Amino acid sequence: MPTPDAPTPLAHLRAQLTAPRGRARVEALLERPDAADAVAALAPNALHELVTAVGLADAGELLALATPEQVQGCLDLEVWDRDRIELPQARPWVAALLEQGFEKVGQVWAGLDAEWRALYLQGHTVIYDLTGGEDPDHDIDYVEDPDAPPVWFSPDGAFAVRLLHDEDAARLTMALLDDLYRADLALARHTLLAARSEPTAELEEQSYRWRSGRLADLGYVDFYDALALFAPLTVEQYAAEPTAPATPLEVDAAPLPVVVAEALLGKSFLARAWDRAVTEAPAAHERLQHALVTLVNTVLAAARVRPGDSSALGAAAAYATATLSLGLESVTRGDLARAAAILPDASLNRLHRVGFTATARLAKVGAALAPRATTADDTARAVLDALAAPRPHLARAVDDPPGVGARPFEALIDLRRVAEVLAELAVRIAIAERLGVTLIAGTDPAERPALDAHVRTALTRWLAGGPLEARALSAAELKAARAALGGAVDRVAAVAAVRAVVGEDGGLSPKLAALVDGWLDEIADTLLALDPEAAIDPRFIDGLLVAAPIRA
Repeated sequence: MPTPDAPTPLAHLRAQLTAPRGRARVEALLERPDAADAVAALAPNALHELVTAVGLADAGELLALATPEQVQGCLDLEVWDRDRIELPQARPWVAALLEQGFEKVGQVWAGLDAEWRALYLQGHTVIYDLTGGEDPDHDIDYVEDPDAPPVWFSPDGAFAVRLLHDEDAARLTMALLDDLYRADLALARHTLLAARSEPTAELEEQSYRWRSGRLADLGYVDFYDALALFAPLTVEQYAAEPTAPATPLEVDAAPLPVVVAEALLGKSFLARAWDRAVTEAPAAHERLQHALVTLVNTVLAAARVRPGDSSALGAAAAYATATLSLGLESVTRGDLARAAAILPDASLNRLHRVGFTATARLAKVGAALAPRATTADDTARAVLDALAAPRPHLARAVDDPPGVGARPFEALIDLRRVAEVLAELAVRIAIAERLGVTLIAGTDPAERPALDAHVRTALTRWLAGGPLEARALSAAELKAARAALGGAVDRVAAVAAVRAVVGEDGGLSPKLAALVDGWLDEIADTLLALDPEAAIDPRFIDGLLVAAPIRA
């Protein structure tokens, strides 16, 4: 057990977030007497995070100390789109390496996958083997091109290389070839021969395999494997399938990326359970840290975004930690002590599945209501739109205080808030439909009355002494309803009238009385604001269906 004064791992994370960031963090790293060893000890994704923070143009000192394996790892993160290589994304990295001198270029180039090296040159050149009798002047495509790109001739006289793309790309390729020949003649010749002769498809397939293996070591998985993270798993199923004890790590886990640490600390229940768990079992911290990074990377893979996309990493970290926190709170029913007890050996993926399943259930309800709720109020529409996202989100309109946009579900109270909105919306839809209103229509929702206008209209007619019907009101009915509102309104009778129309099988919410009260208040606000001596003008009757023309 740690001593009372010993910092907990989450205190360490908080200290990490208050430490220098971006350029200041890089400068602090480079000022260390063991800077070379410290940089070389970074995981490739940690180096990539630092380079991204300062920008490649200002990351020269970092790259000068980086190992070829680290640079290859950065390229793995940066220059692939799913299973396709995006060579233009690699040019800034090549340019940054060239700034470090030909010795560094040769060192890094030798450490890259041979297939990747050949692919890069294939995408930027057409190579002619002069020793085999090939010549660019015999290439009809080159000869007849009025804007033929420049040709570079190797110092050993063995190759002519037509430089492709724009002037900047051609100049970059020429500088790379010059440095490769200066650094390692044999390596340069091998790269050119491979780029000239190897089939592109085979190179790309093999390069992708090497990359996939390295990313798997960093916690990234294949897209199809990542989809298992969203397989349904209820709280009951989770409890029925005991989790096997966690396997100890063979190596120390890398520090959490800053965006992941921020996301973890921002989730109250998860952060408190994590803090308590690792205080009682310090050895669990590294395993949990590694498992959380793997979880975030799996969410990235499922979204099919580049692992090197820093903005996507932030979104994935926020979603993964929120859904994990929701799953943990659901499984433990909000019992912090129990959460801390199960977390050290828990599968974070399974807890994430529990959280996702809870949101997916709400999304299914939302999808059933959505076609009939096109004219609902802004809050209900925001909730339905957020639930309809590829991964269900919570509309900030139901937050306290309300906000704009959407965020991931992260707590049981989020589920309750959205469930209440959906339950109330279902009641409002049921009442409107029992009044004979067709809510699914092919016309633009903006041209149709709001959902609640039908019920308010029916209640206004009821106030005037008529039946509870949603057809447009006459001037006489409006005057009679206004007069009725001047006295005491029997709200209990109003609720009974609505319930009688819907029927006992309507599945009405216990909040029906509150809904009716709200509608009556809205009717009163509209009608009592009118001048009782003046003719009623339909332009000033909001929220009610009024027959036109209206005459006093």
